Amino acid sequence: SHFRWRPGMISFLSSAPSISGQVGRSMVCMGLLFLLTGFTLSDGGLLALGNIFLVAGCFLTLGIQSAKATLLEPSNLKFTVFLLVGIAVVLSGRPRCGILLELIGLYNFMKSFVYTPVALVKSYLGLG
Repeated sequence: SHFRWRPGMISFLSSAPSISGQVGRSMVCMGLLFLLTGFTLSDGGLLALGNIFLVAGCFLTLGIQSAKATLLEPSNLKFTVFLLVGIAVVLSGRPRCGILLELIGLYNFMKSFVYTPVALVKSYLGLG
């Protein structure tokens, strides 16, 4: 029962995250910090800065090709439009409205993901 490492086995410990992934996670953390501070102090500049860091960090964490493929998928068109319009509104000086548009797009994007586990739990518990 001795574990023996063989070539080709996947090791999560030895795979170092990419530089863009590390920078992306740092940008997401900074974005969340700026957003929280902006909401607390009701400062539109911090909200805009946090939003830009958060969106850019998500793209870097996912990887540019993966993010581009997700955004250009036809089933995600509503999310993409809301996201891009939201970013444009944030950059035009209305961060609260832009973030609201992005959240509406995110809701449309995530509702299909949330429905599946909820339906699974309901069927498991015999509720639906």
